[in-house]
Amino acid sequence: MSGRVSSDVNTLAALVFEDSEAANGIVEAFARDVSLAGHRIGGVIQIADATQACDCRDTLLYDVETGERVSILQDLGRQSQSCRVDTSAIAHAAHLIATALERSPDLLFINRFGKLEIEGNGLLSEIGAAAVAGIPTLVCVPARFLEAWRRFTMGFDEELPCSAEALQQWWSAVKQRSAPTPVSIDASSG
Repeated sequence: MSGRVSSDVNTLAALVFEDSEAANGIVEAFARDVSLAGHRIGGVIQIADATQACDCRDTLLYDVETGERVSILQDLGRQSQSCRVDTSAIAHAAHLIATALERSPDLLFINRFGKLEIEGNGLLSEIGAAAVAGIPTLVCVPARFLEAWRRFTMGFDEELPCSAEALQQWWSAVKQRSAPTPVSIDASSG
């Protein structure tokens, strides 16, 4: 899959992935590099952590600004077949993202577009608010949900392959687009 980054780059980008762990690592390194370069970042990225009692890996959201970690999965026991997503944790993540949006970061991270967002819940409102505000925003989108993402964004996004190079290319284009235009002063007028 190739990215759609162009001279008319959109500020909303989807990092389309097959392997969740690979996407998490790429985004974590990218967020660190952008922050170290002096850019103000906000929002949450997804990381996997320790195994829970149910022998399932826990999934954490990491607030890139404060370092806070939020577990988004419930331990429902070994035999549970129910959805493990903790809706109160997702609500907390939405609050973290909304708070970051208020500060207008140079780049906002939203961990995923998934089943909850497809159903109109989860972090869908925050993705929309960031897009409307024109804040450069990176959202990780599993390939299996790409068609639903496309219906949501209606082409007002950039689809990026899951690579550090694609992220850098998009971010460079976004920075260039938002760079101030030099003002020319005509000395002959006046």
